[in-house]
Amino acid sequence: MPGSASLPGWPSYNRKLTQAETRWIDQTLLRMTLAEKIGQMMAADTNAIYMSRDSENYKKLVHHIVDNKVGTLILFRSDVWATAILTNRLQQMSKIPLLVSADLEMGPGMRLDDTEWWPPNMAVAATGDPAWAKQQGILTAVQARSMGINWLYAPVADVNNNPDNPVINTRSYGEDPDTVARFVTAFVDGSQSQGALATVKHFPGHGDTATDSHIGLPVVNVDRARLDQIELIPFRKAIDDGVGSVMTAHIAMPRIDPEIAPPVRTMSQKERDSAEFLSQTENDSSKVTLPSTLSQKIVSGLLRNELNFKGIIVTDAMSMAGIASRYDAGTAAVLAVKAGVDVVVKSPDIDAAMSALKAAVEKREITMERLDQSVKRVLEAKVRLSLDRERTIPLDLVDQYVSNNEARIVAQEIAEKSITLLRNDSRLLPLSDGAPSSILHLTITDEDDRAVMMPLTNELKSRNITVYQAIIDQRTRDSEVDEILKNAGIDKASLVLVSLAVRARSGKGALGLNEAAKTALAKIKTSGRPIVAFTFGSPYLLKAFDGLGTYLAAYSAFPVSQKAAARALLGEIAISGKLPVTIPELFPRGHGLRVEKK
Repeated sequence: MPGSASLPGWPSYNRKLTQAETRWIDQTLLRMTLAEKIGQMMAADTNAIYMSRDSENYKKLVHHIVDNKVGTLILFRSDVWATAILTNRLQQMSKIPLLVSADLEMGPGMRLDDTEWWPPNMAVAATGDPAWAKQQGILTAVQARSMGINWLYAPVADVNNNPDNPVINTRSYGEDPDTVARFVTAFVDGSQSQGALATVKHFPGHGDTATDSHIGLPVVNVDRARLDQIELIPFRKAIDDGVGSVMTAHIAMPRIDPEIAPPVRTMSQKERDSAEFLSQTENDSSKVTLPSTLSQKIVSGLLRNELNFKGIIVTDAMSMAGIASRYDAGTAAVLAVKAGVDVVVKSPDIDAAMSALKAAVEKREITMERLDQSVKRVLEAKVRLSLDRERTIPLDLVDQYVSNNEARIVAQEIAEKSITLLRNDSRLLPLSDGAPSSILHLTITDEDDRAVMMPLTNELKSRNITVYQAIIDQRTRDSEVDEILKNAGIDKASLVLVSLAVRARSGKGALGLNEAAKTALAKIKTSGRPIVAFTFGSPYLLKAFDGLGTYLAAYSAFPVSQKAAARALLGEIAISGKLPVTIPELFPRGHGLRVEKK
């Protein structure tokens, strides 16, 4: 495993604070106004891209930083240099240093253009070695801090024990709570050792849902004994290990908190424009209980008091339908703070949320003492990140550490060690010396990008293999399949390679194959050609491959995984991955055939 001697070396997040640092926290809190305290509990969102200072987006951002004095910035789709420059500028504008956060659970590529996506957590777990998760945490933290990002909304600590989960899935380390806990704590140890604030999410566990909380309110109808046996194990271990923050889930848990949530409401056009919401996904208006994010029993009772968590409790995005479809921005923020939340993320209307919190304090619905508890936690995090001493980053760190060779090597090694061979009929793999002279590469995908699997095609072509291509996506009609396969060259290919690029992602709602995809799979089974099939996404869809003979899991369609797949096919690397989950009716957790490199 590559070493990390060249890392820039921010102080560990878990270090003991000095007297001077403790004094800075206390004195800063003492000087703050009510409005400033409320601001520290809010997170403004933006895309760090080029923005003219005259643009409305830039003016809105400055308003939140300068006028509302928000304490946290969360970045979504952004550019690397814009991130470094913008965060430096906003840090200089801000009265108190900013926490700058981003969802980097699959590496910088998840939010930053021109950087690499790392293999997802399930691929990391397929290696069988938590040391790779620690390297994942170390290098994610270093790259993030080199751009000005200091708070990672990672790792996912959900136990994915529901094969139909459309939003967690490969973002989880797997279905076994103890295994998930080992990989989660390894990532946390790695990232916080490099001076980043890690976050375990989504408390108390989003793994056993078949509904995406971006577009509805999932219900997890389990009791406390079950939570203790499965969902809470990774969170407990991470908390005991010193994780700095925990993110709540917008999921209803009626057997933990039976209080009924309000029905789905009528939203204004402005609210719809700022929320992630599909009204048709929710038609139950009266029997759903409180989202965990707004539940005192879950946030304060279970997380803060019973699990004795002392760090920052942060919400998932409040614009998601799990919250926004039932609560306006002000009501949601007040209920979240009453529940015990410290930082409210991506409110659909920050001004309204802050105004509602101020009114709640003035009416003594929320005490000043309660605010001070949260603000002190936020200030302590900023000190642990050394932001009280240096809030900006030297720009020469950016291209020295972001997507550098060390990060690329580790990401590629993880991808290669994750490749999992489920069946190898006739010992087809590795492909014989000289490889097939020609391959029909059939891509089945629900991605909008029809070139999603081109990196694999290009890898094969670079080895002097003739590759014909056929693509089936969500727009393909069942009646078109025969012509697509014929035109692509199925009669000329000596082997058929099927790439199933269907992955879990926010707002998607469900995972599955359309009729055209099912027809294409049936057709190639009767083609007489040897077939190798890969899932480049959800491994649960391996069920569609039953009967194909030889198939593997790569867990993502990111370029690192496609390169690893090509090398595995041709015997350039050993195949050694093990399934982190059970594929119902096919394979148990831990299954995986080993094949040595040629």
